[in-house]
Amino acid sequence: HLKRQLLDYMMNYPKVKIIRASKREGLIRARLLGAAAATAPVLTYLDSHCECTEGWLEPLLDRIARDSTTVVCPVIDVIDDTTLEYHWRDSGGVNVGGFDWNLQ
Repeated sequence: HLKRQLLDYMMNYPKVKIIRASKREGLIRARLLGAAAATAPVLTYLDSHCECTEGWLEPLLDRIARDSTTVVCPVIDVIDDTTLEYHWRDSGGVNVGGFDWNLQ
């Protein structure tokens, strides 16, 4: 329901392109529509409730630059839903996980 207001606001960001589905598609299909229209070498997805701290992206891009087949996910800090206190997570350790395309 932001249609015109959003388009007007985003005119200040010429590198951003708004892609609209012709009907409700859901989260994953919407992301796939965006991915199909993307021209950048790296895609980053952020949900509407996400807030990024300074310097969050560079370490992720560094990992991808080392190996373009890498899928990365940041360490996610927490904001307490009762007190709104920010809980920083230590990213000193490396979390490694893996899966195949059967998600195993």
